[in-house]
Amino acid sequence: MGSSDFSVPFLEKIDDSSHEVTGVFTYKDKKKGRGRKLQPNPVKKCAENRGLMVHEISKCGAVFIEELSMIPFDYVVVVSFGMILPAEVFKRWPGVWINVHPSMLPAYRGPSPMISALLDGAATTGVTINEVVYEVDTGRIFAQTGFNIADCDNLDDLEERTVKFGGPLLINVLDLIEDSGYEPWPQGSRGITYTVKIAPGDLRIDWSGKAGEIVNRIRALSSKPGAYTKYRDGKIKILRASVIAKGKRGASAGEIIYAGRNEGLIVNCGGGGAVSLKMLQPQGKKPMDHKSFINGYGPETGSIMGK
Repeated sequence: MGSSDFSVPFLEKIDDSSHEVTGVFTYKDKKKGRGRKLQPNPVKKCAENRGLMVHEISKCGAVFIEELSMIPFDYVVVVSFGMILPAEVFKRWPGVWINVHPSMLPAYRGPSPMISALLDGAATTGVTINEVVYEVDTGRIFAQTGFNIADCDNLDDLEERTVKFGGPLLINVLDLIEDSGYEPWPQGSRGITYTVKIAPGDLRIDWSGKAGEIVNRIRALSSKPGAYTKYRDGKIKILRASVIAKGKRGASAGEIIYAGRNEGLIVNCGGGGAVSLKMLQPQGKKPMDHKSFINGYGPETGSIMGK
């Protein structure tokens, strides 16, 4: 059960293993793009390309439970599904639900663990294979492994590393369960933290903040959905950036204090320091480095981003 790009490599790992995928549950097609045409999500595309049976649902109601009851299965693997499973499924099929959660549980429970770790400037995170229960992300742990977060890592990098460690870990857990009835252990009561769903308002950069916090926000949201700023009546996503320790005395928050091929594109922050913009994506354009942006858009020192 999954619906996002992050779900796909885990589906592929299971399908390529000795385990048989007897069904794939995902969202129904949604209208996207300017033409508002129905488009399948990445999980559906992957499953159909591999000849797997796809069950499309809009909610986890009676139809979902009926379809699930018609499929032979030993276990259900849930990866970035995006729906809360009803209590009835855990009563009807107890002990068969396995989740891939991109954090070291019980830290960062909830819908945005990778984003939250980057927002916090965390130095480490990990991936957990845990039991799914009705109370979200509280189930027992089958296995987990941690890894470092580099200062330059963004959300794309973190997702890639989570898949690198989490895919083999998931298959090892499935193998152990099949071979020896491997039992999970309870989560501890220490180190419990929670995340929240990212809202549209969270994507806009507030240049009045501290440089480190702004760069962490850029890292946490790149490349999708992307942190953005207003500039010249348009939106610009900032995909990569770094902290400059000192800003310009007397400059406003969001003011461009340098804009040159050698100096870079540097924006002053109201809360201290400045941010060097490395990779940008103007609205309707492809991503470009700061040199291409300077050549194409001619930003002037003293102009203000964010207004």
